[in-house]
Amino acid sequence: MRHAYLIIAHSNWEQLKTLLQLLDEVNNAIYIHIDSKATDVPMIDLRKSVKKAQIWLYQKYKVYWGSFELVQVELLLFQEAYKKHYDYYHLLSGADLPIKTQEEINSFFEKNNGLEFVQYDTNERFEKDKEIGRRTKLYHFLQNYRRRYNWKLLNSFFTLLERISLAVQLLLHIDRMRKYPKVVVKYGSQWVSITDDLVEYLLQNEALIQHLFHCTNCADELFIQTLVYNSEFKNRLYDKDFDDDVRGNMRLIDMKKRGNNGNPYTWRITDIEEIKQSKCLFARKFDSNVDAEVIGAVCKLVKGEEKE
Repeated sequence: MRHAYLIIAHSNWEQLKTLLQLLDEVNNAIYIHIDSKATDVPMIDLRKSVKKAQIWLYQKYKVYWGSFELVQVELLLFQEAYKKHYDYYHLLSGADLPIKTQEEINSFFEKNNGLEFVQYDTNERFEKDKEIGRRTKLYHFLQNYRRRYNWKLLNSFFTLLERISLAVQLLLHIDRMRKYPKVVVKYGSQWVSITDDLVEYLLQNEALIQHLFHCTNCADELFIQTLVYNSEFKNRLYDKDFDDDVRGNMRLIDMKKRGNNGNPYTWRITDIEEIKQSKCLFARKFDSNVDAEVIGAVCKLVKGEEKE
């Protein structure tokens, strides 16, 4: 099978090189978007770290936390990779790592060929968390400014302005989704593994994505889930070995138990047994500045140098 790995990165270049080396196989292609705000990007070194796979690098968008630019980056990577058509497209961040060997990953997708690996929660999440329910209903004009600055007071100022804007919209009964009464909005992890057919469907609906999710809070966690759920692709979702209300994207990510303020938990060497025992294929997130030892242990695992 032919796989395209689409990576969104912004820093920590040595760790990114490690990820590229673990994905470096003849049947793989790697497409990387690097935040255009990033400086001192070692483009040549990144390219040289890949010996077998094809690699493309882009640096087009300035990306801020939760911004619509994240959606634009994903669509750019899907669009570029789709030109060459692959069996599966895997969306990863630069802080991710595979936690299975390439042989195991290929075998898994051969066995489950045609299924879509997109995670989403049930609508109960919208009922319990009003913020999530309002992401698409209201206009989030200042989304790009809430975590943009090093000066916390400035971030707080824009967060306050955003809340005032949302409060006014609630008083005025603004509802962007009123124009789309049949669309059910879904929420979940932005990191997916999807087929060529689904990538084509997303690109065909790029204008709809723009209308539905521009000025939306963290639209990257909504747009793929929503388009999948409201289409025939809903019937192709992989849902084995996971909770009934959560579909599987084969990513080991801890957002709920140890995650903090919208950020996933960073894996440490003390978690290595949990990583080994996981049925998932990829894990997020790792940070060499927090714990480099666990990255080394995962590398040994993925290279087949460590057996159970």
